[in-house]
Amino acid sequence: MNAILKAEIIKVFWSQANFADHIGVSDSLISKVVRERRNLSQNEKTLWAESLGVSASYLFPQKRGENSSD
Repeated sequence: MNAILKAEIIKVFWSQANFADHIGVSDSLISKVVRERRNLSQNEKTLWAESLGVSASYLFPQKRGENSSD
């Protein structure tokens, strides 16, 4: 689970549903990304990070063995 992402969403929007409404995606997508069941494009990561007022690298730290061209 991406605990950093979950915490920032709750801190700023109070719920995943509110965040989903704000960025125009489904609650289901938010849940899948938080649970690390779905990856985002770099553009999506940037949009999510900007909406939360943090950097994409903070929200989505690169894990060992991941390709940085994501």
